[in-house]
Amino acid sequence: GGCPAPTLRIRAGDQFNLLMQNNLGDDQPDGEPNSFRHPNTTNLHVHGLHISPREPQDDVLIEIDPGREYQYHYEVNDLQPAGTYWYHAHHHGATYFQVASGLAGLLIVEDEVSSMPTELAAISCPDNCDKEVPMLVGKLLFYGQDAFSFPTIQNIIGDHFVLDDIVTEENITLLEWLEREDATQYLTNGQYIPKISMRPGEIRRFRVVNIGPTDMLELYLPGCEMVVLAFDGIYVDQPYMTPYVFIPDAGRVDVAVRCAEEGSYLLFSRNAPDQIMSIGNTPVYEGTIAKIEVSGEPIRMRFPTSTPERPFFNSDLRGFPEPRLGGQNVVEFGPTPYLNRGKMREKDYFRYKFRTGTVQQWYLVNADEFQGHPYHVHINHFQVVAYNKYNGPVASNAPAYYDQGGFLCDQQLEDFDPEDTPEVIPVNLTYLGHETRDRSMAGYVRIGEWRDTIFVPPLSSITIRFMADEYVGTCVIHCHFLNHEDVGMMMVTGVVRPWQSIRGAHPDSAGAYPGTCKFFDEWPDVRKNTPTL
Repeated sequence: GGCPAPTLRIRAGDQFNLLMQNNLGDDQPDGEPNSFRHPNTTNLHVHGLHISPREPQDDVLIEIDPGREYQYHYEVNDLQPAGTYWYHAHHHGATYFQVASGLAGLLIVEDEVSSMPTELAAISCPDNCDKEVPMLVGKLLFYGQDAFSFPTIQNIIGDHFVLDDIVTEENITLLEWLEREDATQYLTNGQYIPKISMRPGEIRRFRVVNIGPTDMLELYLPGCEMVVLAFDGIYVDQPYMTPYVFIPDAGRVDVAVRCAEEGSYLLFSRNAPDQIMSIGNTPVYEGTIAKIEVSGEPIRMRFPTSTPERPFFNSDLRGFPEPRLGGQNVVEFGPTPYLNRGKMREKDYFRYKFRTGTVQQWYLVNADEFQGHPYHVHINHFQVVAYNKYNGPVASNAPAYYDQGGFLCDQQLEDFDPEDTPEVIPVNLTYLGHETRDRSMAGYVRIGEWRDTIFVPPLSSITIRFMADEYVGTCVIHCHFLNHEDVGMMMVTGVVRPWQSIRGAHPDSAGAYPGTCKFFDEWPDVRKNTPTL
C-alpha cells in the first residue's frame, strides 16, 4: 500500500472482493475501552456507501489483529448513488491514530454516461476522466504543540515507531525538529500543496474528501468560479455557484471549477471571522490546499445546470406526514466524550432500534457551549429538514448539565457525580440562535440537501429524515472528530425487518434521556420543550 491508499473506482451493482492483510506489527499494548489503544489492530469502513453493515461487508466492529487477514466481499446496491466516497480504518480506539497515519483512500462510484446531462458528462468519468481532480486531503503532518498532535497520541497509544533515531545536521532528532518547527500541514493526495494545471475557461470536476481527522475545511478559491454539484456523494437538486465550500471532517464535495484568466490561484482554507457564529470555537484548518496553474489556449465550456435523478430512498421527505413516521430518535452531543449521556458500550448494546421500510425522523442536538461536532451515520444518507430552536441543556466540563439559566438539571450524564458539582453556574449562550441565522453561512446545510456527515453547531438542534432502506444489522453512529470517537463518542443502533420487534433498546443513560434537562421534559420530540432562562 501507499500513503494515501489507492483510489478505488466502482459502479452501482458491482461485486468486489478485498483481502485485508494486517502487517502493522504485533507488539502493541492493550488499553481500556474508550481510550486510545490497539495501534496495530484494524478493519475497514467504506464511508458513505449504501451497503450492508454485516460481515463480510461493512462491519466496522470486527477486529483484524496483527498478522491476521480478512476477506471482505462487497455487494454494491444496484441503486447506489454515483459520487465521491472514501474508505478508512475504523477500529474503535485506533481510528484517529490510523487515519492520521494515512490509512485512508478515495472510493469513487462512477456515473453511467446515460444518466448524466451533457455538461456533467463532459467533466466526468468514464469518458472524460482527464477532467476529474480527485483530492484526498487531511492533516497528515501534525507535529505542532497540541494535545492531539500525532506524536502525543502515538505515545499514549503505545506505538513504538518513532523518529528519535534520525538525527539532523543540527544534532537533534527529526521528531524534535518537526515539533520545534510546528510542522502541521494538510496534505493533498499525500503531497504538499500540489499544482493542478488548467486552461483558461476549462471546467474540471474537483472531488474533495476531508479526512480530517480533527479539522473542518472552509475552502476559498479567489479569482475562480466554483459550482456545487454534490455533497457526500449525493447530487444537489440543481448546481449552484458558491463563494466558498464548507466540508466537515469526513465530508465530501463535488465542485465544478473554472478559472477564466491565465495565472496562479490558491485553493485555501481559512476560518473567516464572519462565519464564527455558525461554527463557534470548532477547529477550522488554516492553510493552502493546492495551487491552480492556468495557462495555454483558452477553451469554452459550460457549467452543468442539472444533475442525475436520485434513487427512491433519497427522494424528498420534507412533505412526508408526521403521523406516518416509523420512529423518532434523539442524538445528543454532550461534553466530550459523551454521546447520548454515555460512552460506547458493547457492540450489541443498541441505543435505538428501527425497521426497514420506515421513514425516520431524528433530532441532532449539541449541548456544548462552544464547540460543534461532525455527526456521521452508517448505511443510510439523511435529508436535512430544519434547524430548530435549541431548547436543551448546556454542558459543562464538570461533567454536568445545566439549564439555560445556569441551574443544575435533574437529568444528567451516566457518570454524573453530585459531589462538588455546583447547583448554579454562569452559562455562555453566545452561539444560541442557529434557527434564525443566514443559512448560507459556513457550517450550515441548505434545507433539503442530503448528507451522511453533518456539522452540528454548538447549542443547536437539527431535524433530519431518512428512509431505512433494505439493510438490517448494526447501524453505527459517532462523532467524526476521530479523537472524540475513540474515547467514547460512538454508539450503535439496530435495524430490523418490518415484522421484527424493536423492543430491547436502551435510549436512556441511567434513566436520563438525551436532549432533556427536567424530568417532565418531552422525549423524543425535544422541540416541544421550553428552556429555562
